[in-house]
Amino acid sequence: MLTQLSRRDWQGFFARVSAALAARAASIDCAGLDEELPGDRIELLSASYDPESGELALLLEGDRRVVRHPRQIHVHLDEDLLHSMELVDADGRREFVVLQKPLPLLR
Repeated sequence: MLTQLSRRDWQGFFARVSAALAARAASIDCAGLDEELPGDRIELLSASYDPESGELALLLEGDRRVVRHPRQIHVHLDEDLLHSMELVDADGRREFVVLQKPLPLLR
């Protein structure tokens, strides 16, 4: 089930995602991303949200994706396992980040 994150939680949530990615690699399904990428899967290396610039950055293997001024962020969490994220940008475009295997988030 997707849960909408409160804007005030975005920075801390993506810090947890990046900490988990430092401990364990995660591949994502490329089909849900707005632009085409080579292959079916790509490595997600880190994710961060900067409230001052209003940018959500995803560092991927060989690419960096930026969602400027996200309107909404929804996550599929099962306890502390991250399955997917839905990112809605300022123009209402949606990008889906679907992890190949659930990522355990650190507390």
